[in-house]
Formats: sequence, structure tokens, C-alpha cells
Amino acid sequence: MTTEALSALLWTTLALAAILLVAVVWLGVAHQRLRRHTAELTQQLETKPADRALSADASGRVVAVVVNPTKDSSDDVVRQIHSACSRAGMPAPLVMASSAEDPGHEMTRRALQAGAGLVIAVGGDGTVRAVAAELTGSETALGIVPLGTGNLFARNVGLPYQDLRACVDEALHGRSHRVDSLDLSLERADGRIDEEISLVIAGGGLDAEVMGDTRDALKQRAGWLAYGEAGLRHIMGSRSSITITVDDGEAQPHRVRSVLLANCGSLQAGMVLVPSAKFDDGHMDAVLFSPRHAWDWARIMAKTVTRFAADIPVMTVRQAKRVTVTMDEPMPFQIDGDAVGEVVSVSARVRPHALVVNGVSVRGLADLEATDEDTEADQRRDQDGGPQFTEGRITKEPQGA
Repeated sequence: MTTEALSALLWTTLALAAILLVAVVWLGVAHQRLRRHTAELTQQLETKPADRALSADASGRVVAVVVNPTKDSSDDVVRQIHSACSRAGMPAPLVMASSAEDPGHEMTRRALQAGAGLVIAVGGDGTVRAVAAELTGSETALGIVPLGTGNLFARNVGLPYQDLRACVDEALHGRSHRVDSLDLSLERADGRIDEEISLVIAGGGLDAEVMGDTRDALKQRAGWLAYGEAGLRHIMGSRSSITITVDDGEAQPHRVRSVLLANCGSLQAGMVLVPSAKFDDGHMDAVLFSPRHAWDWARIMAKTVTRFAADIPVMTVRQAKRVTVTMDEPMPFQIDGDAVGEVVSVSARVRPHALVVNGVSVRGLADLEATDEDTEADQRRDQDGGPQFTEGRITKEPQGA
């Protein structure tokens, strides 16, 4: 092996080690924060049961439950929902199990036909997405009791996802809030078009490769950390050529390792991948990753775990209402953590405030309200023509250009 090859191998090893070290330190900090937050919520439930009971639905409307029976604790959660409904003087819930063939679409349609005012999704992000797809555009609320590996949507809206009793309470009695969804049209190589929705992050390239290649046995033992193992096996793959069109702008070619369409920005362990992505701001965040080597990935990881606000050359972000991505070659794609096969193009459109969700965190909303000035600035920017993707930064097209 040449000296140059040894040097490259050494630098790659050091960069990957740095990524793992930063991630491990951050995991420890995030775990402590989570324990404190869950303890606070549990104490509130124990000390103020009467106050929360006042918000119970006494109108007699139907509460439906769509449950993934393969998930651990699913039976226990269903019993908790029955008990909570009984305590609140509500009718017994209508419980329906999802299946491998249908993660919840038909079950949710039956719930709507039965007049359900609330449908609780008990399962992972796939179950939540299937139920949400049928509820979007209606007045029927979505409740969530997360039993998945990632539970990304529950994390982003501030649910106490490691306290199932608290999640049941939030699903039934938590405050309702309208959130955005992303309508996706996926074009396959054979010309077929599939219509999907996303609540969290949809993307092509590395992230889809990881989702599609994560070992199920490892997920059962290690939880979401299993994605890290798959990530290390795929992280040094080659970049792909795409063309992206944002709103009414011109199509722009790029070489990327991954392209994301984000409705939310937070990942596991409290890491924020896309700080500007908010679930109720009427925009999606299109993110292009164009790293060439391990050092570039180390910069992306450092930006993520430190929540560094400034742009870096290998990660560009653009807010938009509509985005079209066309791939030169078929690219693997994922939606909210579920691999959905290869696509040759994706068209995405934001549907603002299309879904009612129970249990959205008051703390999370306070953080959103603190960004109102930024949102207003973004709206003024859009009226001025908006920024365009450039290599490494966001710039503004001059008026009249």
C-alpha cells in the first residue's frame, strides 16, 4: 500500500472516529435531558389529574384505535386506552389491527365512516403515516402512541415518547394543533406514479440506502442505533446527479450523496438536522448533501450535533412550497424512515395545516413562536424572488433577473 493510500486511510479512520465520539457524547447529554423531561410530564399527570380530565371528550363521539399488533407493548397500550376512555366517561374505543399488507389505511377509512372524531395510531412512523394519510384534510384528530424504532414524528411534535401512559393521555386529552403534510408523487422507472404523504423527512440517496439495509435483528436489540451501523457501511458511497426545481425557479443540476425534503428537522437523541424545518410553517426544507470524503461528513455531523447555524459548503438548504427532483439514474427513496424503492423523480407540495394532531407540546410551540420573526423574513424573501441553490450557500436572485 502506498504512503498516500495509508495517509488517506488514516484520515478517514480519524474522521469516522471523531464522528462516533461526538455522537456518543451527545447521546449521553440527550439521554439526561429526556429523563428530566419525562419525569416532569409524569409529575404533572400525577399532581393535576382533575385539570386534565376537564378536557375529556364528553360528547360521545367515537374514538378509534389503529394498532400495529407486532409491536411490543401494543396489547398493554390498548388496555390503557380502554381504561382512560372509561375514566373520562367516554365510549369504549373502536380498535382495529393493521397488517403487513395495510399499515392502517383501510382501518382509518372505516373509523371515519363510523364517525370517529379521534383516531389514535399505536405503532411506529409507518403506522402514523398511514393513519395521517387518511385523516389529512379532515377535522378528525390524530393521536399518537409511538411504539416504533425512530418515532420521529412523535419526537418532533414534543410527545413524551418514552412514557406510554403519558402518550395515551396526550392522545385523548392533549391540545389539538394543525400541522403541515407533504404530498409526494413518486415516479418509478416503469412510468408508474405513486402518491404518498410525508410528515417528517422524505429523501433519496444515502438515507434511503440506510433505511433499506438496516438489519431488523439489530434494530430489535439496539433500537435506532442500528441505523448508525448501516450508515457506516454506506457513508462513503458515490454521489449521484440530480436536477432540482424549487417553486417557480429554474431547474438546477447538482451532484449529491443525499437529497431530503423535510417537514420536520429533528432526529433521534435530540440531534437537529434541519433547524429551519418546522411542522406548521407552511414550507418544506429541501436539503442537498454533497460530501466528497469522510472529512465532509464529519463537518455535517459536527453541524448537526452542535446546531451550528451557518451554512457549510457541503450542505445547502432552501425553504419552498413546491419541489421537483429528477434523478439521472434510479435512486433509492425513503419516506419517514420507510424504504419505498427506487424512483426517477419526485414532486413534493406542502399542504399547510392539513392535519389535526393531539398532544403537540406547548414547549415546542413556544420555540416555534420564537421564530415568527424569521418566518416573516422568509415570507418577505419569497416575495422578493427567493434564494437559489448555490454551491455551499444560499444567495438571492436580484430583482428583475
